Parts: sequence; structure tokens; C-alpha cells
Amino acid sequence: MKTTTLRNLWAAVVVLGLATGCGGNTVQVKGRVTDGEGTQQQALVSGADRLGGSGTVAAATQVRASTVGQDGKLTVVAEGELEAQGRYTLDVPAGEERLVLEAVDASGQVVASALLEATAEGQDAVAPPMDGESSLEAEVFLQMAADARAETVDMVDVRARINANMAAAARQQSSTSEDFRSRVKALADAVRAAQQAELEMYAKAGVQTSQSALFQQELAAAAALNVALDAGSSVEQAYDTFHAELRAAAERLGAKVEEQAQAERAASASFRATVKARLSAEDAQPLVDAALRASAGLEARASGAALSAILAAANAADDVQQQAVTASTTLRAQVRASTSAAAAAQAFASFGASVAGSTNVQASVLGNYLGVNATNQLAVSTAVQATATAAATLDATLDAAISAAVSSNAVDVTLLATKTAEAYQAYATAVRAQATALSAFGAKAAPAVELLLVAEGSFQLGQ
Repeated sequence: MKTTTLRNLWAAVVVLGLATGCGGNTVQVKGRVTDGEGTQQQALVSGADRLGGSGTVAAATQVRASTVGQDGKLTVVAEGELEAQGRYTLDVPAGEERLVLEAVDASGQVVASALLEATAEGQDAVAPPMDGESSLEAEVFLQMAADARAETVDMVDVRARINANMAAAARQQSSTSEDFRSRVKALADAVRAAQQAELEMYAKAGVQTSQSALFQQELAAAAALNVALDAGSSVEQAYDTFHAELRAAAERLGAKVEEQAQAERAASASFRATVKARLSAEDAQPLVDAALRASAGLEARASGAALSAILAAANAADDVQQQAVTASTTLRAQVRASTSAAAAAQAFASFGASVAGSTNVQASVLGNYLGVNATNQLAVSTAVQATATAAATLDATLDAAISAAVSSNAVDVTLLATKTAEAYQAYATAVRAQATALSAFGAKAAPAVELLLVAEGSFQLGQ
């Protein structure tokens, strides 16, 4: 009798504990599994079973949410059945960060996955659609988490750097699991190098921050993107808003838009160098090209934002600011439409010419801002040429840094990031020294050299 009573009492305590946990310490995470390749595109590009795509919804039966340990290992914290049209709802512990969501088939094999940045207390969450792009993001993040160990990985930045074209290319000619894992490893190394180079550049600009601090500031941007993508809103508008909010997040930590552009150039150079070295096999070249174009897309956004910020701060005339907007819009459109990394590089070359006027200074944004004429054109042309010389030195310095830090088998992330940041800092110092040559333009000299920084030193295939 006593034994039965004790058992009943214990059962009541367990039930009460579960009810309390579900009522106050969990939140609902809603999302959907899709058959899609992804949402973030640079240009359309006409494999690995874990990477979503066609047939995923039919194959998936359950979805689970897991936390990620410092070694990249997953611990399941919630599971649920897949509903109609690939929808699912999970009761996930509140207050978690950096979650991985996985869709599994009847045998328990992962068929697609996605990243969920956080579950806030008292707030239901929307997850990004599970597709090829989100699956590659999750794979790369987990590899980074395993490689970084105690270091923090900025999950939001991973999502910004991986796009649908890369997911499609990661499958191409990836005939074995080893092939696919080597590609994921290379991308993880590249994103780690990019994130570290970004921090190094911020430090040189006097902005002391961390991946953890950036991640915390970016959470709202990621949550808004998830909602927009889940609702089927305009993808282009969703990503425009997302990237604008990422810039605002960095500004809250003290990084001006111009400093963000310089940091992204260093990050992009580190990313590209690692991808090209670590994925040198012929069958991986579609992925290399897709990754380089994705990198170009991020630089295009950063360069355009910096160009506008410089001119706005300088109170440039409306026609000058509009000319800059046109140059930036054209750059982004050409990069988005590019079907090769070479085409993206050409778009940047055209952008540089329109901003700094390597062939026609007077007609450029810089020339229009300074009011260049036959009398003062020589001084501006001299500064433009000096900037081109500094850019050539930058290329040579980056080549040396890459040779020292990157091989086909491994990358010294810290060394690459440090050397890349040093190279870009030296380049910026050389360009800003041209303010002396432009002293005749008075207060306009300082903004003018910042325009030169934006125009030169951006995306190039040689870097």
C-alpha cells in the first residue's frame, strides 16, 4: 500500500515537472521542409544526400532540434513529426542559442537541415525553410564548431556567406561521402578565415569586438529574415533588409559603414584564397566559382553602402550622391547576373572606373564630387595612379600572405587573417597619404581618398 502510494506520488511529481517545463521553459519553433535549392541567389546555376533538394519532403518523416557542443557534437533537445506540406512544430527549450534543426527519414538518416540562431524566453520562433542552401550552412557551421573548439563561431555570418548556388555546386561531381566532407571542410576553413580577418580589421580601426558580440547584435536580423523566408515574401527584399540590419548591428558595436567595407574586403580576400587553395581539384571548380561569386556579392553590398555613407557624411551634392547610387546599383546587378567569377571581377573593374575614373576622372563620382576640370585634373589623376600602385603592392603582399598560410591540405586561419589585415591596413595608409596631393581641394580631400579606397582594392580574381 505504501509502495503504491509512493509510486503514485513520484509519478505525479514527474508529470508536474514536465508540465511546468513545457509551460514556462519551452517555446514553439515552427518551420517547413522544402524540396528547394535555396533562396539566396547570385545567379542561376543549372550528390550529397544530406543537402536537401528534390524529394526531401517525401523522404522526411521527423524533425529534431539539437544544441551544438564545442566539439561540434549534437545533443537532441526536441523532436516532432512532419506535418502536411512539410510543416513542423517543435517544443524547444527557451534560452538556447546556435541550434541545428534536422529533417530525418524513416531510418533516421538526415536528409536536410537548417540553423536556428536562438529561442528567446516567452517568444515563439520561426525557422528558415530547410532546403539545399540551409543544409550546406548547417554542415559548414558544424564543421567550424568542431574545428574552432572553444572559439565562438558567428552563425549569422555563416548564413550570409553560403548561398543556393554553392549548395548546388557542392553536389556536382561529389561522388563519395569523402568528396563531400572535404568540400564542407574547405568551406568551413574559408568562413573561419573570413570571420577572423574581419575581426582583425575592426581591431586595426579601433573597434574592439568579438564573434560572440557580433552574433548577439545580429540575432534580430536573422529572426526577421527567417520570418520573411518562411512567409514566402520577396527574397530580394528580405535579403536587402537582412544585410542592412547586419550593417546596423556592426554600427552599434562601433564599426562605421566604411570600416565594415574595409573589413569585408579583407574577409573576402581570406575566404577566396582559402577556397581556391583547398578546392584545387578540377571537379570542385564549380563550387569554387560559386563561392567566389557569393563573396563578390557581399563585397558589392559593402562597397555600395560605404560609397553612399562617405558622400552623405561629406554633404555631397544630390547629383553626386545619385551618381554613386547608380554605380552601386549597377555593380550589384552585374554581380547578381554574373555566371562566372571572371564576370563578377569585371563588374568590380567597371565599378572602380565609374567611381575613381581611371580613364576619365572628370566623369567619375570622384571627379564630380571634387569638381575636377582641366586646371586641377593632374593632381587628381596623380592620386588615382598612386592608389593603383598601392593596389598592386597590396596584391603582392596578399600573395605572400596566402603562400605562407594556405596550402591544399590546411590553412593557418590566424596567420592568414593577421597577414591579410596587415596588408589592407598598409594599403589604406598608402591611399590616405594621397590627401596631401589633393590638399588644394580643402575639406574635400579626406572624403576623396575614402572614395579611392572604395574604388580600388575590392574583389579581384588575383587576390
